[in-house]
Amino acid sequence: STILKGAPLRSASSGVEIALLLIMMVGLIYIHSLSEPRIRFLLTFSLVLVYVVFCFIMYIYFDLAFSMSYTMVAGIIGFLTINVYLFIEERKEKRFIKDAFSSYLSPKVIDKLVEDPTMLSLGGEKRDMTAFFSDVQGFSTISEALTPDELVQLLNEYLTEMCNIIAEHDGTIDKFEGDAIIAFWGAPLKQENHAALACLACIDMQKRLVELRQRWAEEGKPQLLARMGVNTGPMVVGNMGSTSRMDYTIMGDSVNLAARLEGANKFYKNFTMISEFTYEQAKDVIEVRELDRIRVVGKSEPITVYEVLDRKGAVVGEQAKLLESFNKGLDLYKQKKFQEAKDVFESALNISPFDGPTLTY
Repeated sequence: STILKGAPLRSASSGVEIALLLIMMVGLIYIHSLSEPRIRFLLTFSLVLVYVVFCFIMYIYFDLAFSMSYTMVAGIIGFLTINVYLFIEERKEKRFIKDAFSSYLSPKVIDKLVEDPTMLSLGGEKRDMTAFFSDVQGFSTISEALTPDELVQLLNEYLTEMCNIIAEHDGTIDKFEGDAIIAFWGAPLKQENHAALACLACIDMQKRLVELRQRWAEEGKPQLLARMGVNTGPMVVGNMGSTSRMDYTIMGDSVNLAARLEGANKFYKNFTMISEFTYEQAKDVIEVRELDRIRVVGKSEPITVYEVLDRKGAVVGEQAKLLESFNKGLDLYKQKKFQEAKDVFESALNISPFDGPTLTY
């Protein structure tokens, strides 16, 4: 056909081919800057298809031969090289996230971070979150009565059980300070119900401790009682520390208040105290009793504090009777009818003789 037409095939000029290759290179660079793998693949395939169609059209209708084999081989090698590199980088990023957070995040939270690493902020940021502090009552005395091996075994068992429950409720374990646990909810993933999750974790931890104390008693081990303080509010969260060593942790006035509430349990002979800010966000899922209105060290404004009793609707029987009597006594106390309040609190002790807040009042 070419001979009959007297129009021999001509090779496209090298300048035009180089220009097309540069256009394709720029297109591939842009395509591989996209984050979605499926879109990258479809756009790359479309770009190659457009080039092949263009070459056929120029060959059939304009007798111009553009190089396809070199271009296709270069494109395929480039495509494979870039995708292998991206795959390796993605694996490294996922491994970094798992290694960095596996010690203090629940597996399902880690899976979400691996799926979408943009949820993780490696700098500091201010968020509305819930902080948790716990400490074992009289741990110094307990530690003196045990050998180092026995102490470590008991402490590890306690910390494991408590941390498993925190992880089940999607909490983040900040650090351990001896027998103390510091944790938080609301980061690295944003959680709308962070206050409720923290309170439910406290309920389950206290119930688990009751079971553990029964077993420890049978084994002749000391009984561990844990005080817990919870507060909700704005705080800074992120990687903090030096250039060589960093911790993913929380800071701020709201964090300090949670620590103060943990210590305030001592005065009321109580074990789980939350602030009014936490209660306001979690009141639909928990049963509480108001303890007092207090001003903690470092705070000028007083706050109302509550004891977490159980899940919503779970306070029944003797506990419900105790709660009714306690609330009545507290109302009289607020009205400064102290003798009447005292009589009501004493009647409440007939229901539960060792109830800490009632004994305190």
